[in-house]
Amino acid sequence: MVSYVALRFAEDANIADRVYWYRCAFPVNVGEQVFAPVGSHDRIQRAQVERTSAAPPQGLYYLKSVAAKCGAFRRMCADTVVFETGGLSYDAKHFTRFGRVLFGDCAELVAGVTPVGADSARRALARLPAEGCVLLTGREAALAAAVLMRAAGAKEADVCARLAACGCSAAGAAETLSELSGEERARLAGILQ
Repeated sequence: MVSYVALRFAEDANIADRVYWYRCAFPVNVGEQVFAPVGSHDRIQRAQVERTSAAPPQGLYYLKSVAAKCGAFRRMCADTVVFETGGLSYDAKHFTRFGRVLFGDCAELVAGVTPVGADSARRALARLPAEGCVLLTGREAALAAAVLMRAAGAKEADVCARLAACGCSAAGAAETLSELSGEERARLAGILQ
């Protein structure tokens, strides 16, 4: 069931005095914090839920969707739990994109998700498409995800904590990242920012 929420982006001084309406595909309460895309580039920022409504506000066509609740990092993909690379801060007010790159073991094909085998993290990162939702699977999926989050600017401690919460390790991410060219690092950073 889709509901509608009014969000305040208090951490962004340019828009902190306004509320914006969004679609929300999961239950949230007033006062909870969520991640949502803002602006023409749809950068993910943290916002607080100010109001909720079952009825759509005017201009429904132009509404964006809430990406996730703060703290979310697990999703279901074909009845299997997979993990998000979104929601880690890469600067003072922006966060890595939700729904862009997932990682985990999901043997089934899922509509709208491109599987990328990650038996080698370097090869998997080189094959990541520029658009659409990607699922990294295979022996080095967690390593490839860690490199991707670090390339986007997430702090090493945050990446390690996220992977530990997913039951994975980020061992080798810094070394793999240092082996990439500047051009490749810039391309990878753009995937999650």
